Amino acid sequence: MKPSEARRLAGEHDADALQAAAEALGDERAPAIVVHGKDEGEMLTHVLLAMRIRARVDAGKEPKDAYRAVMGEVRGVLSND
Repeated sequence: MKPSEARRLAGEHDADALQAAAEALGDERAPAIVVHGKDEGEMLTHVLLAMRIRARVDAGKEPKDAYRAVMGEVRGVLSND
C-alpha cells in the first residue's frame, strides 16, 4: 500500500468516480480512472482509502487533516495494540 496514491486519488477525483473505480476493481474490470498499484488488490486498497479521505473532505474537513485522520485509523488497525 502506498498512502501517497490514496491521497492523490482523493485529491483528483470525486466520490462518484472513486465509487465507480472500486466497483470496477471489485468486478475485476479496469477502472475508468488511473489507479497505480502492483495488482488489483493494492489498487482497490488505494481506492477504498481514497474514498474514506474524500468523504471527510466532502464533509468539510481540510484535505491534509482528512488524510492524517484516515491514515491514523489505518495505523491503529495495523498495530497489534
